[in-house]
Amino acid sequence: MTFTAAVRSCLTQYAGFQGRAPRSEFWWFWVFTLLVEVAAIFISGMLMAGSMTTAGIAPGTDGDMTTMHGWYVFAVPHWLTGIVHLALILPSLAVAVRRLHDVGRTGWWFLIMFVPFGFFVLLFWWVQPSEPRANAYGPPLLPAY
Repeated sequence: MTFTAAVRSCLTQYAGFQGRAPRSEFWWFWVFTLLVEVAAIFISGMLMAGSMTTAGIAPGTDGDMTTMHGWYVFAVPHWLTGIVHLALILPSLAVAVRRLHDVGRTGWWFLIMFVPFGFFVLLFWWVQPSEPRANAYGPPLLPAY
C-alpha cells in the first residue's frame, strides 16, 4: 500500500474499528501523522513569534510581560497542534485497532498501552506480518509478505 492510499484509507475509515489494516497502512499513516504534527508545531511557532512581535513583547522590543496579552501568548502557544491532535486521534486509534485485528488480536489489547512496558508489546504486534488467512476480523487485505 502506498503512502497516499494508506492516508486515504485511514481518513475514509475515520472511526472505523472493524476490519483489518496491513502493516503498510498502519506505518504510512503513522508517518503522515508525524509529518502533520511537525508542520503544526512549526506553524504554531511562527504564529507565536508573529504575535509576540506584533504585541511588542518579543526579545529586544522592551515589551512588558506583565500584561494579560503577554500571558496569553505564552500560555496558549500551540493551539494548532491541539486541533491536529484532536482531528487525528480517532483515525489513529482506529488504524491501531485494525492493525491488531490483522495479526489476530482483539482491539481491546490496545489498553495494554496503559501498563508499564505495554507499548513494547503493542509495538511487537504492530511490526508482525499479517495473518495470511482469514481470521475473525475478515480476509487479509494484501498478500502476506
